[in-house]
Amino acid sequence: MIIFLVVPADGFCECGYTSTISTGVSTNQYTFTDVLEFDALHVKDVDQDTDWSIQNYNVSAADARGPYGMNFTSLNVVSNPIANASNWVGPPVSAGDPGVQLSVGGGIPASGFVQVAQMNSVRQDLLFGTYRALLKVTSVPGTCTAFFWYYNDSQEIDFEALSYQFNLQNGTFPMNLVLQSQQSARQGFTSAASGDWKVANLPFDPTDGFHEYRIDFIPGTVMYYGDGQILATINTTAVPTSPGHLILSQWSNGDPGWSAGPPPQRAVSTVGYVKGYFNSSDPARQAAAIARCKDPSASGATCEISDLITASGSLYSPFFSNQANMTNNQTIYGKSGSSGQTLNFGLIVGIFFLWAAEMFVIGYCFACFLS
Repeated sequence: MIIFLVVPADGFCECGYTSTISTGVSTNQYTFTDVLEFDALHVKDVDQDTDWSIQNYNVSAADARGPYGMNFTSLNVVSNPIANASNWVGPPVSAGDPGVQLSVGGGIPASGFVQVAQMNSVRQDLLFGTYRALLKVTSVPGTCTAFFWYYNDSQEIDFEALSYQFNLQNGTFPMNLVLQSQQSARQGFTSAASGDWKVANLPFDPTDGFHEYRIDFIPGTVMYYGDGQILATINTTAVPTSPGHLILSQWSNGDPGWSAGPPPQRAVSTVGYVKGYFNSSDPARQAAAIARCKDPSASGATCEISDLITASGSLYSPFFSNQANMTNNQTIYGKSGSSGQTLNFGLIVGIFFLWAAEMFVIGYCFACFLS
C-alpha cells in the first residue's frame, strides 16, 4: 500500500490575528488567538445560526425600570439577506435594509409589554479582544439600539444609541459609551455618577447607512470607535476582568431618562456583520492555540485584522472564515448543519491525493493481475 499525504502549509494565521492598538499613552500590537465572525448580510435564517441565541423572554416594568415591560421575541429578529448570495450589493429578499433586522413594536402596547429584540453570542469565553459590529440605526425616536460585551450587570461594555437624541437639523448624533461597574450597580446603574459613562458625538449620521462600531478591550483599558475613529477611552477600575459574550439589541421601556418611547411606529435597526478577535478564557481553546502555533515568527503565522473597508454602493467586508486555511482549529459555525469546526483545507487536499493514490495503486495491481 502506498500512503501519499499532502501536509498543510504553515503560516495561515495559526498563531492568531493581530491589531495595533494605541491607548494614547502607548501603542502596541496585540495578538488574539480566537475568532468569531458573523456575516449577517448573507445569512438566510439567523435563528438557525449556531453562533447566536435569539432571545425569548419577558421583563416586567419594575425590573425594566420603566413604565412598560419588555417582550423579547424571536419574531423581532429577522434575516433579510441580499437576494444574490454571491454579491455584496443589490436588493435583499424582503423590504428594508439587508442584514439581520432588530425591531421594536410601535405605539402604546395594550399588554403593557413593548415587543423588542435581542441576539446573544453563544460563546461566553470572550476576554480581551477587538469586537466590531456593522449597524444601521433606526431614525424612529424612542428606542435604544445597543451593541455590547457582557459578563454581568457590573461588568459590561456598551455602545447605546438613543434615537430620540439624534438631531438631523443640526447634525448631532450622540452615542452613549458606558462601562457598568459595581459602583454603577450600587447607584442604580447610573454610570454618569461613577465617571464610567461618556457621550461622544458621532462624526456621521448613524441612520443614513451602515457604520462600524468597535470596542477594543485590553487589560485595564477600553476604547470605543466609530468607523475607525476613536470616540473615547476609559481606563478606570470599571474595566472588566472576566470573560463574557456579545449582545446586539433594540429595545424600549418608555423610560424618559433613557430609551424614551415607545416609538410611534415600528422601528428597525439592522446588523450587517459582527466580528470578534479575542483571547479565550476556555482552557481547551487556550491549549489548542498553543498546539497549533509552532513558530510565531514564520511568515503568515499571524494575520492582520483589516480595518473597516468601504466602497461606494458596496457592503463588502473581508472575513478570515471565508478564506481557505485561515481559521484552522477555530470553532467557526456560521450555517445550520455545520459540524461547528472549520475544515482544514490542506487536510482536504491531502485526503484527495491519498484517495487518488490508492485508486492508482488498486488500478495498477488489477492490471498486473489481468496480465
